[in-house]
Amino acid sequence: MNQVFGAIGFTGGAVVMTALLILGARGAWKVKLSHEGVILAGFATGQLYAQAGETFAFLKAMSGGLSEAIQNSFGNGANFGAGAVALVVSLLVYGLKPSKLRNGVVSLMLPSLYTAAGGLFATLTHLISNLSGTVVG
Repeated sequence: MNQVFGAIGFTGGAVVMTALLILGARGAWKVKLSHEGVILAGFATGQLYAQAGETFAFLKAMSGGLSEAIQNSFGNGANFGAGAVALVVSLLVYGLKPSKLRNGVVSLMLPSLYTAAGGLFATLTHLISNLSGTVVG
């Protein structure tokens, strides 16, 4: 026996994590997540969305659109890269007054923003990708 729950797959894992994120953020009964727990669960869910491929491709497009909108808002002459966008969004998630809904939605986009940023951000998402591929795939 090498699987506890049987085959899950990335799409199945993304759906399970989405249910955990929604139930945990609501915290109405047994499953409760703190504000930080919502951020971590949202990040993990966003990572699984990215690995699930076309099923959840809308999230990558949404985060790419957000990144492009932020970069273009500074004009043509500005040098505002994807790394700056990832830092700003991370600061907003951790620095604003906690809101489970906002933190959950924004943290879903963080893996795509981090991958686009490159550097240490991409190293983090690639590491998690490798670990989750071992666990979920």
